[in-house]
Amino acid sequence: MLIIFFKIKFKSVNFFLILKALLFVTILFSSLFSDAQILSEGFESGTFPPTGWTTQTLVPTRPWSLTSAYTVATQDVFLISGAESAIIAWIAEDNEAELVSPAFSLVGYSAANFSFKAKVGYEYMVDPFPAGNLLAQISTDGGASWAPLWVEEDEGVFTDYVTLNVSLDLASYLGTAGLKVRFLYVGNDADTVSIDDVLISGTLSSNDFSLSSISVYPNPVTNVLNISNSNNIEIKNISITDINGRVIKNQTSLTQINVSDLNAGVYFVNIESNDGKTTKKFIKQ
Repeated sequence: MLIIFFKIKFKSVNFFLILKALLFVTILFSSLFSDAQILSEGFESGTFPPTGWTTQTLVPTRPWSLTSAYTVATQDVFLISGAESAIIAWIAEDNEAELVSPAFSLVGYSAANFSFKAKVGYEYMVDPFPAGNLLAQISTDGGASWAPLWVEEDEGVFTDYVTLNVSLDLASYLGTAGLKVRFLYVGNDADTVSIDDVLISGTLSSNDFSLSSISVYPNPVTNVLNISNSNNIEIKNISITDINGRVIKNQTSLTQINVSDLNAGVYFVNIESNDGKTTKKFIKQ
C-alpha cells in the first residue's frame, strides 16, 4: 500500500503537519486498545519453575523441568524456541504432573486470549495408542478446581512432534480475578511432551482507560498502600482480594489502605467507580 502525503498550504495552515498530527493521534488511540500482555512465560530465565509458577508430580523422577536437563538428542526434538522449553518425560507407570501459572486478573478487559506452543507425540498420545493426555485447564478458585480448556485431541490429526500453535479464547472469564492456568500431564507409557511461549493477552475496555489515572504505591508495600487518583474520579467502593479471589477486606478510605495485617504475598485492589472497575496488583512484603 502506497501512502502519499500532500503538503498544501491554505490560509497559512500547513496541512502536511495536520495530517501528521492526525496520523499520530490515530496510531496512539489504536495502540491504547491493542492487546496487552497479562502473563508471559518463555522459560528462558534458567530457573524452574519460573517465578510464581508451581509444579507437582506423582512420580518424583518425572517432574516438569527444562529441556536443558535432558540429552542433546531429546533437546533436538522437544526444544520449541529460544534456549529452553518446559518438558516432561514419559515413564512406563502411572504419572500425573502439573505446571501451574501465577494468578492473574481479567478485570477491566473486553477480550482475552490464552496461547502457547506444544510438542506432542501423536502416536502415543492420540492414535493409535492413546496412553496419555496433555491438558490445558483454568481455575477461578486458586487451584481448588479446574475447568478444561484444551487437550491434544482437539488438534485433530497432526504429525508427531510438530509444533502445535494453540490459541484459546478466554471470553468466558472476562471480569474475573484470581485466575490460574495449568498444564496437566496424565499418562502411563505415553510420550514426552514440551510447551513454550505461554502468553495470556487482553484488550482493555474503554472504561478501564478512564480509570488509568488511578494507581497504588508503594509497591511492594509494608504498612500503608496509597491510592493516587489524579483525575479525581468518583470512587464508590474499594476491596482487596488475594490470589484466589477471596475478599480480604472492604476499604472505607479512598486514599490509603492499611495492609500491615496482611501476610506477605500478592494481592489485588479492586476499585469501582461510576466510570467502571479496575484492578491493581500489589505485593505485600
